Amino acid sequence: MDLEIAGKVSLVVGGSKGIGFEVARMLANEGCRVAVVARTAKYIDRAVASIEAEGGTALGIAADMTDGEDIGRAAAEVRSSLGPPLIVVSQADFHVRGYFAEIARAEDYVDSYRAYTLSQVHLLRAVLPEMQEARWGRFVHIGSATAKEPQSSPPHTVANATRPSTVGLLKSVADEYARFGITVNTIAPGWIGTRTTAWYLTEHEGLVDDDARREWMIETAGVPAGRLGEPTEIASTIVYLCSQHAGYVNGHYIAVDGGLHRSAF
Repeated sequence: MDLEIAGKVSLVVGGSKGIGFEVARMLANEGCRVAVVARTAKYIDRAVASIEAEGGTALGIAADMTDGEDIGRAAAEVRSSLGPPLIVVSQADFHVRGYFAEIARAEDYVDSYRAYTLSQVHLLRAVLPEMQEARWGRFVHIGSATAKEPQSSPPHTVANATRPSTVGLLKSVADEYARFGITVNTIAPGWIGTRTTAWYLTEHEGLVDDDARREWMIETAGVPAGRLGEPTEIASTIVYLCSQHAGYVNGHYIAVDGGLHRSAF
């Protein structure tokens, strides 16, 4: 299927590894000019080289996308080198594990809000004007299942408290900008087979073989599929949302989690 986005400029936050890299690679394969934005230069360089080896066009930018000034700089660099980014895939990373009684530092909640929600405010301000001028844009945020169903195993009280604010922000922006041909959606991955997940299952749950992990996924994590998702399974959904064909899918929180969400709605 031709997704009809060839030639468009895409900015992928966290595009050097995991789900973000798969999104960047797939967008490049669709003919997009892709900016891979992340913190670590060596991973950025590796991602760009991989995309270019497949015949794609990619630009690497090192930036901290939780910092307002860095977000503005990164967007300006994309604009200068490739053109205005009309496709933006965002994500944020902030981890303070623990139950409520274990969170001694109240500022952790504020820092989490800054990382998850204010970062999106800064990024939206940097890219929406040109999307509005073009009367076309796609903004997809890679969020978390905790925004809808708070998670207690492992304990993520801080994220449970702050993740929903990001979804609320993006839904509001989706409503305001839909008239300009701009869509804004949130993807909520479940348990995905990244290096971080593999490390957690091994170090914290003691799961080292496939059978043990399958049983744990069903009985403890509550994933009916009984397996980790593949990064490509998340990325393919995101890339579809970035396409011309997804223009009427807007303002949604979409779980891609093997059935982890228990709510039917």
